[in-house]
Amino acid sequence: MNVVVFGSAEGVGRLLVAGARGRGHAVTAFETGRTTLDDLLDPVALAAAVAGQGAVIYAVAPPGRREQATRASQGMRGVVRAMRDAGVRRLVCLSIGGLGSEPDGDPAGLVGRLLRSSPPKGALADLRHMEVTVRQSGLEWTIVRPARMVDGEGKHSWRAGPGYAVPHGTKIARADVAEFMLDQLDDRADVGHAVAIAW
Repeated sequence: MNVVVFGSAEGVGRLLVAGARGRGHAVTAFETGRTTLDDLLDPVALAAAVAGQGAVIYAVAPPGRREQATRASQGMRGVVRAMRDAGVRRLVCLSIGGLGSEPDGDPAGLVGRLLRSSPPKGALADLRHMEVTVRQSGLEWTIVRPARMVDGEGKHSWRAGPGYAVPHGTKIARADVAEFMLDQLDDRADVGHAVAIAW
Protein backbone atom coordinates (compact mmCIF):
# COMPACT_ATOMS: atom_id res chain seq x y z
CA MET A 1 0.00 0.00 0.00
CA ASN A 2 1.12 3.58 -0.65
CA VAL A 3 1.20 5.40 2.69
CA VAL A 4 2.17 8.94 3.67
CA VAL A 5 3.30 9.62 7.24
CA PHE A 6 2.94 13.19 8.49
CA GLY A 7 5.31 13.96 11.34
CA SER A 8 7.79 11.43 10.04
CA ALA A 9 10.79 12.92 11.84
CA GLU A 10 9.11 12.94 15.26
CA GLY A 11 9.13 10.24 17.95
CA VAL A 12 6.33 7.96 16.82
CA GLY A 13 6.61 9.13 13.23
CA ARG A 14 10.11 7.71 12.78
CA LEU A 15 8.91 4.35 14.06
CA LEU A 16 5.90 4.47 11.75
CA VAL A 17 8.07 5.07 8.68
CA ALA A 18 10.45 2.24 9.54
CA GLY A 19 7.66 -0.12 10.50
CA ALA A 20 5.60 0.59 7.38
CA ARG A 21 8.58 -0.04 5.15
CA GLY A 22 9.29 -3.24 7.05
CA ARG A 23 5.77 -4.39 6.22
CA GLY A 24 6.31 -3.75 2.54
CA HIS A 25 4.40 -0.48 2.22
CA ALA A 26 5.64 2.27 -0.09
CA VAL A 27 6.14 5.19 2.30
CA THR A 28 6.19 8.92 1.71
CA ALA A 29 7.77 10.62 4.73
CA PHE A 30 6.45 14.15 5.30
CA GLU A 31 8.59 15.97 7.85
CA THR A 32 7.04 18.78 9.86
CA GLY A 33 9.08 21.55 11.43
CA ARG A 34 8.72 22.07 15.18
CA THR A 35 9.22 25.85 14.90
CA THR A 36 7.01 26.65 11.92
CA LEU A 37 3.66 25.64 10.47
CA ASP A 38 4.62 26.61 6.91
CA ASP A 39 4.97 23.03 5.66
CA LEU A 40 1.61 21.94 7.08
CA LEU A 41 -0.12 25.02 5.70
CA ASP A 42 1.22 24.67 2.16
CA PRO A 43 -1.66 23.27 0.07
CA VAL A 44 0.63 22.45 -2.85
CA ALA A 45 2.98 20.40 -0.66
CA LEU A 46 0.07 18.64 1.04
CA ALA A 47 -1.60 17.83 -2.29
CA ALA A 48 1.64 16.36 -3.63
CA ALA A 49 2.15 14.26 -0.51
CA VAL A 50 -1.39 12.86 -0.48
CA ALA A 51 -1.80 12.21 -4.21
CA GLY A 52 -1.84 8.52 -5.07
CA GLN A 53 -1.80 7.32 -1.47
CA GLY A 54 -3.85 4.44 -0.13
CA ALA A 55 -3.80 5.81 3.42
CA VAL A 56 -2.63 8.74 5.50
CA ILE A 57 -1.04 8.39 8.94
CA TYR A 58 -0.95 11.62 10.94
CA ALA A 59 1.54 11.65 13.81
CA VAL A 60 2.18 15.37 14.21
CA ALA A 61 3.13 16.12 17.79
CA PRO A 62 1.23 18.77 19.77
CA PRO A 63 2.81 22.18 20.29
CA GLY A 64 5.87 22.51 22.45
CA ARG A 65 5.68 26.29 22.57
CA ARG A 66 2.86 28.78 23.10
CA GLU A 67 3.18 30.33 19.65
CA GLN A 68 2.52 26.89 18.12
CA ALA A 69 -0.57 26.25 20.23
CA THR A 70 -2.63 25.08 17.25
CA ARG A 71 0.05 23.11 15.41
CA ALA A 72 -1.62 19.70 15.23
CA SER A 73 -5.15 20.99 14.62
CA GLN A 74 -4.22 23.46 11.88
CA GLY A 75 -2.14 20.86 10.14
CA MET A 76 -4.98 18.35 10.23
CA ARG A 77 -7.36 20.77 8.57
CA GLY A 78 -5.00 21.08 5.62
CA VAL A 79 -4.46 17.33 5.42
CA VAL A 80 -8.20 16.63 5.43
CA ARG A 81 -8.74 19.08 2.58
CA ALA A 82 -5.96 17.47 0.59
CA MET A 83 -7.38 13.99 1.20
CA ARG A 84 -10.85 15.02 0.07
CA ASP A 85 -9.47 16.63 -3.08
CA ALA A 86 -7.39 13.54 -3.89
CA GLY A 87 -10.11 11.03 -3.03
CA VAL A 88 -7.98 9.37 -0.33
CA ARG A 89 -10.24 7.92 2.36
CA ARG A 90 -8.24 6.13 5.08
CA LEU A 91 -6.83 8.23 7.92
CA VAL A 92 -5.10 6.95 11.07
CA CYS A 93 -4.41 9.75 13.52
CA LEU A 94 -2.28 9.94 16.67
CA SER A 95 -3.85 11.88 19.55
CA ILE A 96 -3.43 11.46 23.31
CA GLY A 97 -5.24 9.56 26.01
CA GLY A 98 -4.64 8.23 29.47
CA LEU A 99 -6.04 9.20 32.83
CA GLY A 100 -6.59 12.93 33.13
CA SER A 101 -6.97 13.54 29.40
CA GLU A 102 -10.78 13.63 29.41
CA PRO A 103 -12.30 16.91 28.13
CA ASP A 104 -14.11 17.51 31.43
CA GLY A 105 -11.08 16.86 33.62
CA ASP A 106 -10.61 13.87 35.87
CA PRO A 107 -13.55 13.25 38.19
CA ALA A 108 -11.68 10.44 39.90
CA GLY A 109 -9.14 12.95 41.25
CA LEU A 110 -6.10 11.23 39.77
CA VAL A 111 -4.63 14.14 37.84
CA GLY A 112 -2.45 15.30 40.70
CA ARG A 113 -0.82 11.91 41.08
CA LEU A 114 -0.20 11.71 37.34
CA LEU A 115 0.85 15.31 36.81
CA ARG A 116 4.25 14.43 35.39
CA SER A 117 2.69 12.23 32.71
CA SER A 118 -0.18 14.56 31.82
CA PRO A 119 0.04 16.67 28.64
CA PRO A 120 0.29 20.47 28.81
CA LYS A 121 -3.10 22.12 28.64
CA GLY A 122 -2.27 23.80 25.32
CA ALA A 123 -1.27 20.49 23.79
CA LEU A 124 -4.39 18.74 25.01
CA ALA A 125 -6.65 21.47 23.65
CA ASP A 126 -4.86 21.39 20.31
CA LEU A 127 -5.30 17.64 19.97
CA ARG A 128 -8.96 17.74 20.97
CA HIS A 129 -9.60 20.39 18.29
CA MET A 130 -7.73 18.17 15.85
CA GLU A 131 -10.03 15.27 16.77
CA VAL A 132 -13.11 17.39 16.00
CA THR A 133 -11.75 18.03 12.49
CA VAL A 134 -11.14 14.30 12.03
CA ARG A 135 -14.62 13.35 13.24
CA GLN A 136 -16.27 15.86 10.92
CA SER A 137 -14.11 14.97 7.92
CA GLY A 138 -16.35 12.33 6.41
CA LEU A 139 -13.25 10.16 5.93
CA GLU A 140 -12.63 6.60 7.10
CA TRP A 141 -10.75 7.61 10.22
CA THR A 142 -9.35 6.01 13.35
CA ILE A 143 -8.07 8.14 16.26
CA VAL A 144 -5.45 6.47 18.46
CA ARG A 145 -5.21 7.75 22.06
CA PRO A 146 -2.16 6.32 23.83
CA ALA A 147 -1.43 6.63 27.51
CA ARG A 148 1.88 8.25 28.49
CA MET A 149 4.39 7.16 25.88
CA VAL A 150 7.85 5.93 26.85
CA ASP A 151 10.97 5.02 24.91
CA GLY A 152 12.43 1.55 24.69
CA GLU A 153 11.43 -1.72 23.10
CA GLY A 154 7.78 -2.52 22.75
CA LYS A 155 6.08 -5.58 24.16
CA HIS A 156 4.14 -6.25 20.94
CA SER A 157 1.04 -6.41 23.12
CA TRP A 158 -1.34 -3.87 24.60
CA ARG A 159 -4.86 -3.28 25.84
CA ALA A 160 -7.17 -1.17 23.72
CA GLY A 161 -10.73 0.07 24.07
CA PRO A 162 -13.06 2.95 23.29
CA GLY A 163 -12.76 6.26 25.10
CA TYR A 164 -9.85 8.16 26.61
CA ALA A 165 -8.20 5.51 28.79
CA VAL A 166 -8.11 1.81 29.51
CA PRO A 167 -8.47 0.78 33.19
CA HIS A 168 -5.20 1.19 35.10
CA GLY A 169 -3.35 1.90 31.86
CA THR A 170 -0.73 4.55 32.61
CA LYS A 171 1.92 4.08 29.90
CA ILE A 172 2.92 2.35 26.68
CA ALA A 173 6.02 2.24 24.48
CA ARG A 174 6.08 4.42 21.38
CA ALA A 175 7.09 1.29 19.47
CA ASP A 176 3.83 -0.42 20.43
CA VAL A 177 1.80 2.66 19.53
CA ALA A 178 3.39 2.69 16.08
CA GLU A 179 2.73 -1.03 15.67
CA PHE A 180 -0.93 -0.60 16.63
CA MET A 181 -1.35 2.30 14.21
CA LEU A 182 0.14 0.31 11.35
CA ASP A 183 -2.18 -2.58 12.14
CA GLN A 184 -5.07 -0.21 11.42
CA LEU A 185 -4.11 -0.09 7.76
CA ASP A 186 -5.33 -3.67 7.36
CA ASP A 187 -7.90 -3.86 10.18
CA ARG A 188 -11.09 -1.90 9.61
CA ALA A 189 -12.77 -2.81 12.89
CA ASP A 190 -11.91 0.60 14.38
CA VAL A 191 -12.92 2.78 11.44
CA GLY A 192 -14.97 5.66 12.81
CA HIS A 193 -13.75 5.10 16.39
CA ALA A 194 -11.37 6.71 18.86
CA VAL A 195 -9.36 4.00 20.60
CA ALA A 196 -7.40 4.26 23.86
CA ILE A 197 -4.31 2.08 24.13
CA ALA A 198 -2.02 1.22 27.05
CA TRP A 199 -0.17 -1.72 28.60
